[in-house]
Amino acid sequence: MLDSLIFDGWKAPLRIVIMSILIYGYLILIMRLSGKRTMLQYNMFDVIISVAYGSTIATILVTDKISFVEGAFVLGMLTFIQLFIAVMEMKSKKFGAILNPTPTFLYYNDEFCEEELEKERVLKSEIRNAVRQQGIGSMQKIEAIVLEGNGQFSIITKSEAGAGDTLVDVEGAKQSK
Repeated sequence: MLDSLIFDGWKAPLRIVIMSILIYGYLILIMRLSGKRTMLQYNMFDVIISVAYGSTIATILVTDKISFVEGAFVLGMLTFIQLFIAVMEMKSKKFGAILNPTPTFLYYNDEFCEEELEKERVLKSEIRNAVRQQGIGSMQKIEAIVLEGNGQFSIITKSEAGAGDTLVDVEGAKQSK
């Protein structure tokens, strides 16, 4: 029993090598055919698809009950679904709004947006950490900090704010100061 736990013959490792080569090639093919958008981590749906790709590939590689054709079909379907969703986002703003959370001000006009911080469950210390990581030593230099739909902070300094036209689609955006 213990001997099969450590090594159970060459059949499984050989299958993994062959499937890895086949799936890797197929994945490159479908990524090239589906376009650059497939590789972006753009919104929540794209993160879900990325996790599904990883899980599917792992399952294909280590489960001998799944053939290459079955695995390729699953990966193809995931890619098709992602492309369908991307097209729907482009055609319908309402559909896009469901998948893409609106960016939100966490800091604006020299003050923290307390309501939004609480709603988004973000701590002021997390914001200050992000500012420090950008090499900025004072909140007085900050025009705005936005929590983007993908969960990242965008930090706009006063010296780089310009007309502020990139802030127009941010929840709670002020047209002018």
